[in-house]
Amino acid sequence: MNLRLASLLSTLLLIGACTSSPQPEGEPPIQASAVSVTMPGFTVDADTTLAWRSDIIWVDDPEGRFERRGMLLQNALQEEFARKGLAFHADPAAATYDVVAIAMLGPVSGHPEVEEVFRLYPALQKSSDGYRRGSVVVAIAPRGTKNIVWRGALEMFTDPQAMQEVSVREARVRWGAQQLLASIPAAR
Repeated sequence: MNLRLASLLSTLLLIGACTSSPQPEGEPPIQASAVSVTMPGFTVDADTTLAWRSDIIWVDDPEGRFERRGMLLQNALQEEFARKGLAFHADPAAATYDVVAIAMLGPVSGHPEVEEVFRLYPALQKSSDGYRRGSVVVAIAPRGTKNIVWRGALEMFTDPQAMQEVSVREARVRWGAQQLLASIPAAR
């Protein structure tokens, strides 16, 4: 394969990893950036099952203030996996893949321990109306291994102090989960 064709294919794969979809109705515009990387060994079919390696990990929350939001996010991710036909196995030891998710206020680039594992850098250009960046990273590995076969990251502007209606916050979280997992194919 010549160098020009290889370069074109690489570019198309990178463009395909960036996602966008309609925002929740009645919402102010959401600025978000999602990136993902799929390794050749990642396959899904009707028998593929998942298991959480742990509950979502929220970085920079020593007092547990965002625990409820973390669970909301984990549930939204699990629902999006289910929408793609991927079920979570009742027995984690019998699942095909382990899933780990990490959430944080601020960009991924401010957390070296996360950068080292995920090596993904979604980027938003500038803050919007006083909102701060929030980031979520997800990794999938064959059960019991650390060999990541899919990883994705989402960065979006958020305001953890805003007292929005619960339905608005939940819609934003579901939308973010869709953006983050958009490159994962549906199970067949």
